[in-house]
Amino acid sequence: MADYGKEKWPVLALECELEQLLVTEVSDRLCLCLQLAPKEIVGKPLGELLTPASRLYFLSAIEPNLRQGNDCEQVTLYLKTADGPRMFVANAVVDDKKCFSLILMPADRHLILERQLIRERDQTQEINQELERREQELLQQRALKSELLSKMESVSSELLQTEKLAALGQLAAGIAHEINNPVGYIRSNLNTLSQYSQKLLDFIHKNQNISAAQKESVDLAFLEKDLLSLLNETNEGIQRITQITRALTQFTRSSGLQDWCDIHKQIDTTLRVMSGELRRKVDISRNYLPDLPLVYCDPAKVNQVLMNVLLNAADAIERFGVIRITTKCHSGQVEVIIEDNGCGMNEETARKAIEPFYTTKPEGEGTGLGLSISYSIMKSLGGSLRISSELGEGTRIYLAFPVPANNSEDEHGI
Repeated sequence: MADYGKEKWPVLALECELEQLLVTEVSDRLCLCLQLAPKEIVGKPLGELLTPASRLYFLSAIEPNLRQGNDCEQVTLYLKTADGPRMFVANAVVDDKKCFSLILMPADRHLILERQLIRERDQTQEINQELERREQELLQQRALKSELLSKMESVSSELLQTEKLAALGQLAAGIAHEINNPVGYIRSNLNTLSQYSQKLLDFIHKNQNISAAQKESVDLAFLEKDLLSLLNETNEGIQRITQITRALTQFTRSSGLQDWCDIHKQIDTTLRVMSGELRRKVDISRNYLPDLPLVYCDPAKVNQVLMNVLLNAADAIERFGVIRITTKCHSGQVEVIIEDNGCGMNEETARKAIEPFYTTKPEGEGTGLGLSISYSIMKSLGGSLRISSELGEGTRIYLAFPVPANNSEDEHGI
């Protein structure tokens, strides 16, 4: 009887047989807790350890379940001790059909553990919430990095495009300069030729040795008229070449220089440079506001924006159409409206048109940077670019340039 088999149990526990509810084994720790010797427990009915109320509860609620082979967890029982009844939280576990184990924990200890579990659960929830918060931060940082990378790629492409345009601008300026040299020779020689031709004609008319029949034989009247017409047309051609090279020089001058700018002159300069590209498929209609205020900006950037928008407008026209350019001034801004009667855009295309690399052209025919660069330039100038379009109804591009408070021509010497 010295070894009851449960003395090494690390818990408060006892074992009973189901038939008579007699205690067959008990742990040392339970004996110490009840302040009873093992021999005072083993072999005795379980009911003698329980208070009357707990005995009734056990017989009515717990025993029937145990006899059916069902465990009972987290039940409250009062056991008798040398110091009086003490409340325990018990788990009744069926070992086999003949016996069951009763594992107990003092209620006060159970309450402490329960509170500890609650604290640990709350701490776990806080940790989980913190982990979720950090995960969200990481996701946001990842999205931000992705956005920054996209912007860097966009800026890199825009810089590459700008460098290409700058290189082309230098080349165009050099070509314009080289063209101006022979054009100067031609203009000078043409003036001299005009003077010589007039002197020859005057000599022929005044020479009495040349008869009317001789003059008629060479059709002198026609030659005189046609010669003057050829000289005038050639002179007009020279003037046109001079205007184009001057426009190229203005159009390609170095970017980054702020200056007082006449928007009408910038539009006309851009149209002269693009005349070969535009006259094949569009008529240009200008509706300029008289006395349009000057704006203070980078003329080269203005030319680049106008060129990109006009090229897009021309590309939107399939065969032959019209581009209308209107200027207005309101709310402290100079507004340029470039309208085409081309194919137009749906709402989604109009929204994406200013995104880098977005293009509706076939692969290899467009970079998708024209309007994107123009939009960025307008923002850098303190202005705005807005698109209004309907599919099949053409497109309007609104360019708004800020007007400084003081832009008097006399004040700035323009």
